Amino acid sequence: MKIGLDRNVAATLVADLVQCGIKIIRGAQVKEFDVPKSDSVGGGLRSDVKILLEKRGGGALPKGSVTEIRCDTYLAAVGRKPNTGNLNLMSAGIKVDQYGGILVDNRLATTATCGSVYAAGDVVGRPFLASTGSAQGQAAVASMFSSEKLTSLLECDPNDAACIVDPLEKVGECFDPASLALNPFAFPIGIWSSPEAAYYGLSTQQANEMGYNNVGESIALYAECLRGRVFSPNGMLKLVFEKPAGKIVGVHICGDDACELIHYGMELVKGRRTIEDLNNSLFSAVTYHELYRIAARAALDDESARKRRAAVSIAVAQRIRSNKNSK
Repeated sequence: MKIGLDRNVAATLVADLVQCGIKIIRGAQVKEFDVPKSDSVGGGLRSDVKILLEKRGGGALPKGSVTEIRCDTYLAAVGRKPNTGNLNLMSAGIKVDQYGGILVDNRLATTATCGSVYAAGDVVGRPFLASTGSAQGQAAVASMFSSEKLTSLLECDPNDAACIVDPLEKVGECFDPASLALNPFAFPIGIWSSPEAAYYGLSTQQANEMGYNNVGESIALYAECLRGRVFSPNGMLKLVFEKPAGKIVGVHICGDDACELIHYGMELVKGRRTIEDLNNSLFSAVTYHELYRIAARAALDDESARKRRAAVSIAVAQRIRSNKNSK
């Protein structure tokens, strides 16, 4: 799954895809295609596209594995790259990386011989987002008219309650791709899959690797809140927090409106809010935001939360079976 995606969110996303009838073949890659001509079976029709599979990295798949897929259409998502090939950048002394992305420093200045060319947006490479591209554009203009160090993406007044001052959260200082990639607190990630997935901050594994000594996690299922039970029971929200203070360092969501809900999670992390703060907050009834409080309660009473999730999961499974039998 996508780097940074929490394991529970990834499992929820995969389970939903499988439930929808999508078959996922793991540990394999496409070896070759056999695309028939448009009139291969007569009448303007063609036979199936044949795709041969091999083990990821090359070689034969284990015995009993699926080695061939026949389908009407094959769609390959192979990523994106900057469209800079026709800009004649070399003549201006502007260097690019292996994918064509313009190389910039932390002020978004290029390597142009004249020393006054800046770049921002998709041409500098990942993360290829409109929001980060817009921020880069503003930062580049600021750099053009200032010789001072660019203001940090997360720099703020330490006396401000909303300021993050932990050393970890100052890893990435600027808006250039390298700094953004290093900083897990730079911006929220939204994946417009079905169901949606989103996260901000650290996963449990990342928090442990980053030196947090005692990391906790708590989960709320969509089916535990009224809106989820009625409209979309398949989903989950997960909080990652530091013990014993309960400071929230990561939020991970899979389900309806995840890409909207994550922005509240971002504010919880940036504001250094705790599990206790969240447990004492009230939310409008029949909203997905209730999941945040349910997850906070789960962090405070894990045993009761496990029993509640088990009961809810059984009820959801029974509903799914009932719906299948009625068709």
